[in-house]
Amino acid sequence: MKNLFFATVLSLMALDVFAEQVDLNTASANEIAKSLNGIGLSKAQKIVDYRIQFGPIDTPEELLAIKGIGEKTLEKNRSKMITRLIRPSRPINPAGGLDEAPLNH
Repeated sequence: MKNLFFATVLSLMALDVFAEQVDLNTASANEIAKSLNGIGLSKAQKIVDYRIQFGPIDTPEELLAIKGIGEKTLEKNRSKMITRLIRPSRPINPAGGLDEAPLNH
């Protein structure tokens, strides 16, 4: 039973890696609400309104200025947020494999 539980947890974590990222500076409220956990259409619209009023969002931490978005929500979604200065990195796998990549030294 424990093995089944851990397998389920690991598979859900793997799905999170492939979760859709959203650019907070270009996405509509609907796209933001769809992509981020704990962000409904109302909060997503506040994000859009914030960027209209204050300009492009540089970092995810700026969302803490929006009423209703706290640290827990931010941390839950940080890897899905693309901002002007931060684009979450994805693993890079050279087409030929790691041994085929050019050396940097």
